[in-house]
Amino acid sequence: MVTAFTARLLASIDRRPANAVCSPLSVQIALTMAGLGARGATRQQMEQELGGDMEQLARAAAQLREELAAVGEEARARESGRGPEPARASLVGGAWAEQGVTVLPQYRALLEEDFGAALGRLDVREAETREEGRREINAWVEERTHQLIQDLIPPGALTARERLVLVSALHVKAAWPSPLSTAPGTFTTAQGQQREVTTLSGTARGWYEDAHCRATALPTAGGEIALALIQPVVGPEDVLDAWAACAVEPGRSGVPGVGLDAVLEGVAGSHEPVGLTLPALDVSFEEELSAPLRQLGMTAPFGPGADFTGIVEGAHWFISQVLHKAVLTVDEHGMEAAAATALMTRLAAAAPPQCRLVLDAPFLVIAYETTTRTPLVAGWIGDPSLTR
Repeated sequence: MVTAFTARLLASIDRRPANAVCSPLSVQIALTMAGLGARGATRQQMEQELGGDMEQLARAAAQLREELAAVGEEARARESGRGPEPARASLVGGAWAEQGVTVLPQYRALLEEDFGAALGRLDVREAETREEGRREINAWVEERTHQLIQDLIPPGALTARERLVLVSALHVKAAWPSPLSTAPGTFTTAQGQQREVTTLSGTARGWYEDAHCRATALPTAGGEIALALIQPVVGPEDVLDAWAACAVEPGRSGVPGVGLDAVLEGVAGSHEPVGLTLPALDVSFEEELSAPLRQLGMTAPFGPGADFTGIVEGAHWFISQVLHKAVLTVDEHGMEAAAATALMTRLAAAAPPQCRLVLDAPFLVIAYETTTRTPLVAGWIGDPSLTR
């Protein structure tokens, strides 16, 4: 379910930035938190676009939250002080309602049970108290993303008409089993411009190739997180469009062996060593995602006729904003990624590698959990010399 939504959302976000990295997982979870309180046509449309019924999506989110919390647990229990630091990952939810709103008990229970989101309170009546609420939510996000995501909700975004803010925050940090080597190198942008970059080189594991791309993955210490690296045969946009088309083809959405699923399955099913060279990365991205989500076909939740009466009886609410930020860093020691989404509802060494992947031109990147092969953070790199 997450893989299909990843393919579709990644293809729909603004393609003009040189670098874009996002977490469709974080967006999907924030929408699921809202969708549990949706009713009628609003809920039906959200379920159709998210790829499952809300209870199923919520259970999957709860299970993934537990699996990510356990990442690196065994390694930390037997930690000897030698070797790379064990991986860490977390996926948490938060919720804040305007203080005059009476949220239905059953909805509050679902938020706590499936997302660990205890309901906080906001006072949006005055500018001063709205600003206090904005700072509180942003501080919560910063803490849970280890300060990588800051100011998720910008000044002025929280208005006197907002009634509920739902937040999903993701953080993952993992080291390579052994450091990659570094060297000066060049990267050629889609416009043919050459950039001086620091390159990282080492041996990846797994090989996949089809008409659109070739790919491998860098495993991390412990093997619970990996970083897929995908080189388009023609261009990133062609790959994104092909993945999105596979994800919406009737009867094939999210089925292994098709599109992005095929890439992740193929890499995971191969043990072939791959000589890898890629640029070091330190990139960030932010976008308000209402327009891309509408483009996917999720229009009902954003209109005045939206039905969220499963949150508050008689509520005339609609989703006003879906704010998203993500960060990805990759260096010789490992990777770290974080992302957060705020959804607001408003009133009305082995054998020498036989294959080699040199990422010295625009490419795609996906951090994923290896047991379920759930994409955690995904994006494209068009100019790695542009850093945070």
